Amino acid sequence: MKQQCIISTGETYMKRKLTAAGAAGFVSVMALAGCGGPPLIYNGQELSEVEKSMEEIDAAWKQSVANGVEATVSDDSRCYLQVNDETVAETAVCGPIHYLGNDETTWDGAQWEAIAAGKDKFSLKSETSFVPNQQLQANTDLYRPDDKEPPAEMALKEPDAPVAEKDKAFWLPVGQAPVQADSSNAKPGILKSPIGTVSVVSTEMSNRIGGASNRQQAPEGTQFLTINFSALTGFEPSSDVSAMAVVVGDKTYPVETVDGQSVVVPVSGDLEKALLRLTYDGLDQDLSLSDLSRVDESVAAGLYSDLETEPKESESRSGDRRINEAEADNTFSGSLNYKVQAERLAYDQERKWPAAGMSWLKVNLSTNTIGPEWDGKGYDRGVYGLTKTIETPTLQIAGKSIAGELGDVDNGFFGGGQEVWYQVPADSPQATFSADVKLVGVLKSTRSSAKNAPPSVEHVYQIRDVNLEFAPKAGN
Repeated sequence: MKQQCIISTGETYMKRKLTAAGAAGFVSVMALAGCGGPPLIYNGQELSEVEKSMEEIDAAWKQSVANGVEATVSDDSRCYLQVNDETVAETAVCGPIHYLGNDETTWDGAQWEAIAAGKDKFSLKSETSFVPNQQLQANTDLYRPDDKEPPAEMALKEPDAPVAEKDKAFWLPVGQAPVQADSSNAKPGILKSPIGTVSVVSTEMSNRIGGASNRQQAPEGTQFLTINFSALTGFEPSSDVSAMAVVVGDKTYPVETVDGQSVVVPVSGDLEKALLRLTYDGLDQDLSLSDLSRVDESVAAGLYSDLETEPKESESRSGDRRINEAEADNTFSGSLNYKVQAERLAYDQERKWPAAGMSWLKVNLSTNTIGPEWDGKGYDRGVYGLTKTIETPTLQIAGKSIAGELGDVDNGFFGGGQEVWYQVPADSPQATFSADVKLVGVLKSTRSSAKNAPPSVEHVYQIRDVNLEFAPKAGN
């Protein structure tokens, strides 16, 4: 066997750039020859039988690759020592190799076992197992005693994988989403519905997806679009009013299940225009998957309002009105107590969605009346059968007057409440409510003692300037 020695530094030369993941820079190949120079050293001892050791590790690695491992190697893929000057590192590398389930070409690593080979000398015996996905050790050169070099093309093709079903979305197991750059400070893309929130933290395009056990490649003419969610509570696939899909141009790819945090959709077309569409009760909301922004912020605007649902307390929201404070003889008397409650709603199951940019404002006007009665002389009185109606319920908001729509009547403990519905700008923090309460009645002669009581009564109580002011939500 030739004596190993290191040629002059000028004969250590840089080869082609390595594209394997984790191995930056260039592959440096060290040339050695039997010129009487310094020997190779391992753990402070001179090495002997290096050529034999390399033959053994080559054979063991080729057998390992042949034992059912799904990987691509080149005819020029082989094992190398990693050497810094004349010192051999503890790990040899074999490759390049591209495993099924990896996105990049990598190297295998093998540990050495030092065997005594005479006085003050070692020979190297490799362990039988190889560790995939290794980086080349910094500040070392690749060396073989036969001077063979790595292949000219370092990036190898991944083995064939099953082709995914066309147009069919599927979910990745936890931990199999494509590797992303640090996005901890990135603002997520958010779509809201009446039942929750869909939050997208990142997207990724790739031709292959999954690990070695479930690797798939995209159907011809498509790429995998992976959408990574941090929240997914605003979509119920089993509901007939809820749906989610990816839209690219005129092509829609339904997402029909939820089974994880990362969904993969094989898509084609202009991927810069890809949208995530969340549908609830006939209304579509779109999120641009290129920059994670909402396409139209006026759609379902009430869901994104930073205002509280309930208005702040106000003295004007309850009070009383009287017909005649003096309650003199031969005149009408009576009173009305009122209470106004309100609630902002982005969506109502009965009324559905308000117009773009708007929210529902539901006002509940509760009233309790005494009379009106006719107060005759002494204890004489006139009693009337009365009908109560709410008229001209009006909202003043941002300088505009909005007429309300009467809704249901809630016969609650306070005396009953009449719903009045409005559509208001979703970001309006204040409004003023007014309404007339009209009472009309006919004299009940069998219950009346006053002989001169009018045969009918009509009176309007005016409720004015009820303040409805909404505070910002906590944390905004």
